[in-house]
Amino acid sequence: MNVGKDPREARDDIDVLWDDLGAFVRRLRTKRNDHKLTPSQIQALGHLDRQGPLTARALAQFERVTPQSIAKTVTALEEQGMVTRSSDPSDGRAVLVTMTELGSSTLHEDRTKRTAWLAEVIDAECTEAERDLLLIAGRILRKLGQDAPPASTSVSTSEESLMNP
Repeated sequence: MNVGKDPREARDDIDVLWDDLGAFVRRLRTKRNDHKLTPSQIQALGHLDRQGPLTARALAQFERVTPQSIAKTVTALEEQGMVTRSSDPSDGRAVLVTMTELGSSTLHEDRTKRTAWLAEVIDAECTEAERDLLLIAGRILRKLGQDAPPASTSVSTSEESLMNP
């Protein structure tokens, strides 16, 4: 894969890529709306938007966090009226997390603002070839970041008790 490259030089290139991605994400986060949601809360809403209602366990798996962490995120979102929790009709022991209309509109306003900024900065600072490369790189990064979807959305009673304070 790194034909002709010293392994240390290849790792240095990856370190630079890591720093570049971090700088981009930090700049993008400054372009969010004034909704006071954390990046974790926005990500959770994004998963609910793409997947529909999820059990708390499935949401934790998508977020790659512990059940305790997602419980805190869901509680904060629920307190702000962004999500509701209810019993999962297919498994009464599990909690189903559903995005509310407020959560949906907040997420879409946030996405609209960040998308407008990104389109503007790409138009202003990139050539057409660079834009095309960015779009290709985005698809590659998505592929590298994806795991198989959660195999099961059921949760044990002890795990669920942590998610339903």
